Amino acid sequence: MKEIPLFSLLIATVRRHTELERLFFSIRQQQHQRIQIIIADQNPSSFLENLYSQFSDLPVQTVPVPDKGVSQARNAIISLAKGSYIAFPDDDCWYAPDTLAQVVEAFQRHPEAGAVLGYWTPSPELPPPDNREQLLSPTALFSQGGTCVQFFRAEAVKGLCFDTRLGPGTGLPYGCGEDTDYLLEAHKRAPVWRCPSIRVFHPSPDTHVPSDTKIASYAAGRMYLLKKHAFPLWFRCANVLYPLCMLPLDALRKGRMAARYRWRMFVERLRYFSS
Repeated sequence: MKEIPLFSLLIATVRRHTELERLFFSIRQQQHQRIQIIIADQNPSSFLENLYSQFSDLPVQTVPVPDKGVSQARNAIISLAKGSYIAFPDDDCWYAPDTLAQVVEAFQRHPEAGAVLGYWTPSPELPPPDNREQLLSPTALFSQGGTCVQFFRAEAVKGLCFDTRLGPGTGLPYGCGEDTDYLLEAHKRAPVWRCPSIRVFHPSPDTHVPSDTKIASYAAGRMYLLKKHAFPLWFRCANVLYPLCMLPLDALRKGRMAARYRWRMFVERLRYFSS
């Protein structure tokens, strides 16, 4: 009988309780039950104590980590992963009951893959925009590779760490991009497939409009990442212009706040493109 593979879930968390409870509950409901859970806990010592007690049936290992950024937190626990497969769930995402089982099946269908990507949606009722499985190029990873939908074959990312200059909490301007950077580095080692049968749920950004400071940090991280990986000039320009092109459509569909978000993102990407 074939051994059931171990799945390592590495979760960096800070200042979230209700959201992490929802994620834990979804892990408890997984069809694939051979799971290792490691928490990089960036909170005060007692902040999550009752939550750990509530889910004492889950195989949770906690590692206290200073609140110096999500990349540093993930790097602090990545060497503890023992699974054949690794994921870095956002602490505010949650899984469908078959998420991890679908990941294992996807890797079986694509034995050459170093990573597979699911799709995220704010609601179980919303279908994926495209049901086809696709081999992804590096440029496609920018639109399809958020942290919560990334799943890695452990042997393909052995020794790979997150860039500690990128991501929230570092004190540097680059407030995003650590997840895409990690995925781009993994892509250099092995192919990446998009598999829409893998569902991950995450709050919609339409209901959580970022502050101007956060928008600027997102733009800085994106433009830094494009330069780091030497993407061609046309793609960098397209990234700057994309929010501006989407502004009229979002103004019609979603209203004034969405339009303002697109404008601020354009302005900040243009600023960091020129810097």
